[in-house]
Amino acid sequence: MIKNWHSNWLVLIALLKGYPRKSISMNPKVFTNTTEKTNENKTFLALFVAVAMLVSTLPANAQTVYYIGSSRNWAPGLPVNCTNCTINMTAGVVLTIDQAIVCTNCTFKGGTLSMKSGDLNIKFSGENPLTTVFSGTNLLVNGNTSNVIVKTPLSLNNSTFTFSNNTSFKTNYGVDLVASRINIYDNAVMIAAGKDAINLSQSSQIIIGNGSKSTGANFTVNGPALNAYDNSSIVLGNDNDTYVNSAKYNTATAPGAALKSYATTNSEMNCGSGYMHSCSPFAFYGPASLSAVGPAQGNILPVLLFGFAAGLNNDKTISISWDTKEETNFSVFNIERSADGSVWNTVGAVKAKGNSSVQSEYAFTDNAPLSGVNYYRLKVTDMDHRYGYTQLKVVRTSLISNISFYPNPATNFVNVSLGENGGKDVTIRLVNQAGQVLQEKRQASGAGSIVSLPVQQYNAGLYILSVTGSDGSTEISKVLIRRS
Repeated sequence: MIKNWHSNWLVLIALLKGYPRKSISMNPKVFTNTTEKTNENKTFLALFVAVAMLVSTLPANAQTVYYIGSSRNWAPGLPVNCTNCTINMTAGVVLTIDQAIVCTNCTFKGGTLSMKSGDLNIKFSGENPLTTVFSGTNLLVNGNTSNVIVKTPLSLNNSTFTFSNNTSFKTNYGVDLVASRINIYDNAVMIAAGKDAINLSQSSQIIIGNGSKSTGANFTVNGPALNAYDNSSIVLGNDNDTYVNSAKYNTATAPGAALKSYATTNSEMNCGSGYMHSCSPFAFYGPASLSAVGPAQGNILPVLLFGFAAGLNNDKTISISWDTKEETNFSVFNIERSADGSVWNTVGAVKAKGNSSVQSEYAFTDNAPLSGVNYYRLKVTDMDHRYGYTQLKVVRTSLISNISFYPNPATNFVNVSLGENGGKDVTIRLVNQAGQVLQEKRQASGAGSIVSLPVQQYNAGLYILSVTGSDGSTEISKVLIRRS
C-alpha cells in the first residue's frame, strides 16, 4: 500500500511538472483554437485521474513505529496524543506513563507499560472500529486513581493487565483474551459495557481480588456476553470481592463449540446468614470461581502473587521471577515447564516464606531450557496442600546468532552480516534515539548474507541497529554515525 501510494505521488508530480503553469492560473484562458482546448482538457483529465489514484491508495491508518530499547517515560519521546502508533518494546523494558495519554489506533508489542498517574484513553478514529492489540505486553496500573478507558475493540495476546489500589478499567467494546490475564486487585474495578462479547480462551483468567480481606475488588458486566473457552475462568479471591452480571456466563471447550450457560444471579454462595454480606440479586461473592463446571466455592488465596515474568538471558538460560505481597500458611512454588502448553513437567521448586505481610521477591533459573518454545507456570501450594496455577509465560530460545555490524563508527554505509541462521527471513531496522524506525529491510539470512544500509543522510550521533528473526528473537547493536 505504501509503495503504491508513493508511486502515485511520483505520477502526480510528473504530471504537474508537465502541466502548463498558465493553464492553472486563476485567470480565465482564451483558447485560440479547438485543438488547444481539447489537448488542455485531456491533460486536466489525466491530472484528475492521477489524483483519484492517489486518494484511492492513500493508507487510511499508516502506522508510526516507535522502537523502545531501554526503560523510559512515555513523554517527551512519544506524543501524548499518539495516533496510528505501534509501540515496540524489547523484553524487560518499562515504559512509564505519568500523565494523561490518548492512544488512537495503536498497537503494543512486548515490554511493560507502568501507569504511575494520569489516565490512558484507548480509542479509534474513522467510521469502523479498529482493534487495539497488546501482544506480549504487561500493563501495570498502580497510580492511586489512574484509569484505563477503552473505546475500541481490545485484544490481549500473552499479556497481563494488573490494576491495583483504587484504579479502574472501563471498556465499551469487545475484549478478547488469548493466553492472557486481567488482575483486579485491592479496590480496583473493571466495568465492561456495550454489546460486544468478552472472550477468554487458552486458559485465560480474570482474577477479582488478591486474597486480602481488607480490600474489595469488583468486576461488573453490563451488556456484553461473557464467554470462557478451553479452561479459562473468572476467580474471586475473598468474600469482599464481587462479580456483578445480570446475564448468564457461557463456557465451551473451544471457540465455536457448543456453549453451556450458567447464572450467577440470586446466588446464596458466600452471602447471607453467617457471612460478611447479605445476598443481593446480581452480586456474586468470593471466594469462588466461574469455569466450565459452573460457579464453584473456592478457597481464599494463600498468597498475593504478582509480577510473574520469564525472559531469555544472553547465555541461553531462562530467568523466572515473581513477587508476593502477602503470604498466609504458604508452602512452596513449583516451576513447571511445557513444550506445547498441555503436558507439564516440574523443573524446580522454591520454598516460600510461609507467613508474611511484606513484599517478597523470588527467582529461579532454568539452566537447560527446551529448544524452541518454552511455556512456564507456577504451581502455588499452601501448607494444607491446596494449590493453584498462575497464568502462562512463553519464552523462545531459538535466537538468531552470529550477527555482526560494521563499520562502527560509520560514515556512508553500515553493513549487517547475517551469519548462518537457517535461511529464514529476518527484519533489519535502523532506529534513532527517539524510537523512530528510519529504515527497515527484510532479508533471507544465510551464510555470507550481507545487507548494506545507507546512512550518509543522517546527522552524527548514536543509532540502534536491530535484527529480528521470524520467531521474534532480536539482536541489537548501537552504531555511531560520524561526520567529519
